[in-house]
Amino acid sequence: MVPLLPLAGLLTVFAAIRQERTAADEKVARLEAALEASGQAVGRVRHLLDRLPDALLVVDPDGTVRDANDRAIALLTGGCGPADAFVGQPLRLLLTGENGAAPDWPQLLSEDTAGTDLSVSVSQGGQRVPIRAVIRRTEYEGQDICLIALHGLAEERRSGAMNDFLHELDRTAIAGGNPEDLQQALCHQICGLFGLGLTVIAVPERQGQISVRGVSGSAVSAEALAVVLSRPDWSNGVLQDVVRMGGRLLLTVDDSPLPAALPVPQDWLVVLPLWGQTDVIGCLMVAGTGLAPDQRSLKQMDTVSARLGNALQVMQDQTQMRLQGTALAAAANAIFITDVSGRIEWVNAAFTRLSGYEAHEVLGKTPALLRSGMQDDDSYRRFWDTIKSGRVWRGEMVERRKDGSLYTVDQTVAPIRDERDQIAHFVTVHEDITERKRAEERIAYLSNYDTLTRLPNRVLFRDHLYQAVNQARNNRTSLAVLFVDLDRFSRVNDTLGHDVGDQLLMTIASRINAVAAPEADTIARIGGDEFALIQNRLTSTEAAALLARKVIDAVNRPVDISGLEVRVGTNVGIAIYPQDGEDPDHLIKNADMAMYRAVRSETEKCFFYSNEMNDEARVRLALEGDLRRALENGDLCLNFQPQVDVRSRRIIGVEALLRWKHPEHGMIPPSRFIPVAEDSGLILPIGDWVIQEAIRQSRAWQDDGLPPITVAINISAVQFQQGNLVRRVGDAIAGSGVDPARIELELTESMLMQDANEAIRTLEDLSGLGAKLAIDDFGTGYSSLSYLKQFPVDRLKLDQSFVRQMTTNHSDAVIARATINLGHSLGLEVIAEGVETEDQYEYLRAEGCDVVQGYLFGKPMPADELAAVLRYSGPGGSVAAGRVPEGLLLGTVQ
Repeated sequence: MVPLLPLAGLLTVFAAIRQERTAADEKVARLEAALEASGQAVGRVRHLLDRLPDALLVVDPDGTVRDANDRAIALLTGGCGPADAFVGQPLRLLLTGENGAAPDWPQLLSEDTAGTDLSVSVSQGGQRVPIRAVIRRTEYEGQDICLIALHGLAEERRSGAMNDFLHELDRTAIAGGNPEDLQQALCHQICGLFGLGLTVIAVPERQGQISVRGVSGSAVSAEALAVVLSRPDWSNGVLQDVVRMGGRLLLTVDDSPLPAALPVPQDWLVVLPLWGQTDVIGCLMVAGTGLAPDQRSLKQMDTVSARLGNALQVMQDQTQMRLQGTALAAAANAIFITDVSGRIEWVNAAFTRLSGYEAHEVLGKTPALLRSGMQDDDSYRRFWDTIKSGRVWRGEMVERRKDGSLYTVDQTVAPIRDERDQIAHFVTVHEDITERKRAEERIAYLSNYDTLTRLPNRVLFRDHLYQAVNQARNNRTSLAVLFVDLDRFSRVNDTLGHDVGDQLLMTIASRINAVAAPEADTIARIGGDEFALIQNRLTSTEAAALLARKVIDAVNRPVDISGLEVRVGTNVGIAIYPQDGEDPDHLIKNADMAMYRAVRSETEKCFFYSNEMNDEARVRLALEGDLRRALENGDLCLNFQPQVDVRSRRIIGVEALLRWKHPEHGMIPPSRFIPVAEDSGLILPIGDWVIQEAIRQSRAWQDDGLPPITVAINISAVQFQQGNLVRRVGDAIAGSGVDPARIELELTESMLMQDANEAIRTLEDLSGLGAKLAIDDFGTGYSSLSYLKQFPVDRLKLDQSFVRQMTTNHSDAVIARATINLGHSLGLEVIAEGVETEDQYEYLRAEGCDVVQGYLFGKPMPADELAAVLRYSGPGGSVAAGRVPEGLLLGTVQ
């Protein structure tokens, strides 16, 4: 380094002395000693200058730089200039004003002042670096010099800008705002603060995806940048490491390859964690070109990221609090907050709607103003003990509105603790369950009571019976269970409609309740047309029988419904505790069994349970098993009864009748096994077999060359209700090749009236097959003439109950005549069944009946016997009573 001005003078003197070489040795020795002392002084001054904390220039008054310490050279050259880089250079070439204009250095250096402070700049790498210059003019060993202390302003200004940035960040976070907009603005500010090429705020989402909340320094959109950062080398690499480790990561092109290219040039990348309260909530990514940030800059970036993470957490918390506050205010449930003494401090809008009180009417008051008086003091005492102990209280409360009306709430009260873990407030939530309670009461009613008759249903009846049995067992008393079944009610429903049926049920229920209430403790409707009674404290079985007789008489009376007189019968079964059952289930089963015995009886309408009924039930169950095996083993067969033309007495058809020959018990009558088949569901496969077998037999007779006759097949109600009846009949006809006109299907009128409109469609489909249709047992049900004329049928079959006594009973004769006339008026043939005498036959012939069927002309017989009859009758199949060989039973009454 060039010596300071006084030292240079000494060197000149020393050189002159040596050149002259004429001085005395003593003078030379003195001068050398002085020079050595001066050099030592110069070294000490240089050492002090280089140890100064500030950069220092020594300048002549004309502006020429005479000397500079190491800090000055580092400041002015960026740390890479030689030691004598500025010596001898004009000051105006080194330092210019920040506005680009050169300061008036001669004027500034000539001022003899205490000091001049000004801002200048120096060029480093094409950029202007701000510097503060402090000038002090002084004299040294008789010469004027200017000492200029230099201080770089870049870090100072960055620190100030960063402090301003952090202050504004905290202020903005506390003031609240849109986090998305704020994060974008923060990225721009950070870019400018550190002179960065790229700043990104990234937040990891689910399934490795990255969301970019803010970006600056790139023309690429946040969405496009998010796609880049969501690649595995970013989301599962760099960003994941920072989030997991929670520390800063610096990457440069020199010591580590950067992941997938970012949309801006960069030589280095710093990824900093954004810490929330306890977790890393995101990352701050900054990138740039040139030298990587020094430790001072990195620490400043750490400060920014720490404050930024905290600010983002605050904003998220505030956003969450605003959402929660909005949710509380807009919640459908009433919410209010009280202090520890119970005084209300805040209510939401739902509280006002529910209670009728405005906020200003309840603030400062206690919830006691809502008390309805429905809860006792002990309930409130337990309530306060619970919440004051820090526990949550939940329960139902009945409260009173401002207008005095009551409402029920599901109340939850929870304590709110402060930072000292002390209870500071209570928050109360009221869910209005008034309608729900009403609905629950309604549901409870519906689950225990019949809505039509308002009587207890089967569920409540069983519950009452359990209680009654327990009471009778404890008191050692008896009780009776009565099951009541309405006879012929289904026909009323089928023919007159469900509305009439419902009115009838309500009337019957009212009558039963009226006559039984004084003696029966429970009267219930347990089924469609079934009722049940419990008679406690039974003194004798006669008392139960007397009650049953009262019920039967009350029900049997005709009911007038809109001018229409309707009658139904009654069947009652009785079981007595304890002899007929010691528990409710056995009593119910045995009373039901006794009732069905009454249903099947033609004379008695009331039965007490007996052990024989159990035996009968076992026999019936065994019969069902045998019938199932009979279908599988081929033990069923068909017999055929002739149908005779009234005028010609020719056999024109037969009715196929099912018979069962049991391997052990012989022939089982249809009246015994058909009900079992219907109850067990076996009627469907049996009915299919009857259809196929009857049509097969018709084809066999045709192939034998016998006279053509019609085969009538009975269709059960269960078969008719199946949607595949038309297909099954059609398949059987098509498979046999028989003429469908030779097949007749018989259906009862009650069966057709169950759903008349659907019946019409099914009948039309069956008629479309070419088969004939007949209404069987006509006159025994409730037919509607408006529907009867719409049914596409060919025959009416007069029930034998009217034929049997029509020659001796005027009413039966009138019914028979009316049925024949009605059928003819509708263009239908009329066939009478059960004809057993010549008088009956003659009466029907006189009234114009078309066809007759009965023992007078033949009993039901096997197919081969009927074939013999057809062959014997000769051409046309005409027969006369008494002309048939003995054993064919033609013309005899069986």
